[in-house]
Order: sequence, then structure tokens, then C-alpha cells
Amino acid sequence: MRKSTLSRREMLGATMHLAVIGSLPLLLNACTQSKFHCDDVSGLGEDDLALRSALEYRDLSPHGEQKSCSECAFYRAAKKNECGGCTLVRGPIHPLGYCNSWAAKG
Repeated sequence: MRKSTLSRREMLGATMHLAVIGSLPLLLNACTQSKFHCDDVSGLGEDDLALRSALEYRDLSPHGEQKSCSECAFYRAAKKNECGGCTLVRGPIHPLGYCNSWAAKG
């Protein structure tokens, strides 16, 4: 029987394929991450800014999409890839955001 061996070129090709396959989850995650921000609060007054701060609003929920603004009863959706609004917090609200007043849609 003859031993099967890989050439350097074949080995490099196999290694490159494995590297690409291994990086797919990272690439897919990067593609699904939000490309827009909802942090322009230049038109808000001091009281509105204080409320955003007190409720610890942030553009990305630490609880994942299940507990994000888009799943909150107070969220008002906008067009896809745009900031929405909130009945409690003034200013732009990211659909993947979160604040301490989050309440599940009823």
C-alpha cells in the first residue's frame, strides 16, 4: 500500500479553508450588529437628559434582544435601521437599546 501525503500547497489550502470556516461565526456576528447609533441628544433639555441618565438608557441591551427596547411596551418603532422613540424617555431610542424602565409588551 502506498502512503498518502499532502503537498505543502495542499496543506496550505486545507489550512486556509479551515481558517475561513472557523471565522464564519465572527463574520456573521459582525454583519448582524447595528450599523447606526441613537446617541444624538443635542436637541434635548436638561430634564430629558437627566431622565435618560437616571434610567440608564444605553444603545445596546446587556440582556440581549429578548429584553431590548424593540420588545418593550413603551417603545415606538421607526423604519428599519432607524432610531425609534419611547413614551417615557425623550430622544432617539435604538431598537436594541435598554433602560431600567423596560416592560414586556402585553
